[in-house]
Amino acid sequence: GVAFAQSDTVAAGKKAEPVSYVPKLDGTIKAKMEVDLNGGEYRFSVRNARLGVRGNVSPKMNYRLQMDFGNEGKISLLDAYAGYQSGGFTAELGQQQYHFSTDLDRGPSTNMFANRSFLAKYLTSYYGSEVSDGKAVDFVRTLGSRDLGAMFTYSFRAGVPMKVYAGLFNGAGSNNPEWGKKVNVIGRLEAGGEEGLRAAVAYYDGFAPLHTKVKEENGELKSEEFEQKMRMVGAELRYVKGGFFVEGEYARRYLGVGAAREVMTTALIHGYYKIDLPENSFADHLAPILRWDVGNDVDYLNTDARRREVFDANRITVGLNVGFGEKLIRSEIRFNYEKYLPSRKPSDFARNKLLHDKFTIEVVAAF
Repeated sequence: GVAFAQSDTVAAGKKAEPVSYVPKLDGTIKAKMEVDLNGGEYRFSVRNARLGVRGNVSPKMNYRLQMDFGNEGKISLLDAYAGYQSGGFTAELGQQQYHFSTDLDRGPSTNMFANRSFLAKYLTSYYGSEVSDGKAVDFVRTLGSRDLGAMFTYSFRAGVPMKVYAGLFNGAGSNNPEWGKKVNVIGRLEAGGEEGLRAAVAYYDGFAPLHTKVKEENGELKSEEFEQKMRMVGAELRYVKGGFFVEGEYARRYLGVGAAREVMTTALIHGYYKIDLPENSFADHLAPILRWDVGNDVDYLNTDARRREVFDANRITVGLNVGFGEKLIRSEIRFNYEKYLPSRKPSDFARNKLLHDKFTIEVVAAF
């Protein structure tokens, strides 16, 4: 969360520093060129054009607002919340990330690869159906990493730094203030600091956003509201030392469909090594980077039949991030090669570039 107000330091014998009320702007531009290595096609795109502001309105209350003006051609409100902080405790109310997964939370200024992992892209998907042109067609949607609700955190030391998250959310997704009698809950525990070893476990319980499914009555197709139970469990392990970074995540999503249950499994391990270049070089640093990720029973929409299907695949991404500033990700050109190893291909594989091998050149500029 965003917490710029200074924590109490008087008890430690230090004089508390004055709180600044000057808003702080931040933003990210991500532009890329992709080449589909299966068909030879290419495209240029602006994946993100984000602008945000954060700051304090009193010593213990802060705020965050963030928009994306280039999310695949749509303007969207991302973050809009106010927060309270006192010592190690924070409370935030509004639209925000619910912090189930580190990789799911990563945005354009924190994601190390040109394309998101299977976990970040597909884990929170759910599906239904609707009537279109007189016939039933499916859809696959995603809850994403944000929702409307309240998040409470508490940071403390128990030999190592610890942080506990507890959240209550609508479960309807971003910009969707639905009324309901149920609430989605999230719990997360982290152990470890920014350097060295850090572990985390998380649990999410609730319902997918209210949507529709089609059923036939007396030879006529009718849409009815559909509620799907959604649960997720996840575990993470990370190690950071100097310029070396390695992280692994494992997560499962369970959808309740009547008496049946749909299970999706995603996992990843990725890492990089930052190599600082001599002064006056063409760049500040190089970061060779590698990711292996896997998705089993992943929901997707068949683009030909407009029916929901699932795929199983492994993917290996290798790349080089060329950095022009001291901080990783802030000022980079990236070269990524993605090799897909599907064990259950989509039936529209030839037309759908979902699991096609790709080469990507991406520019990231963040402030």
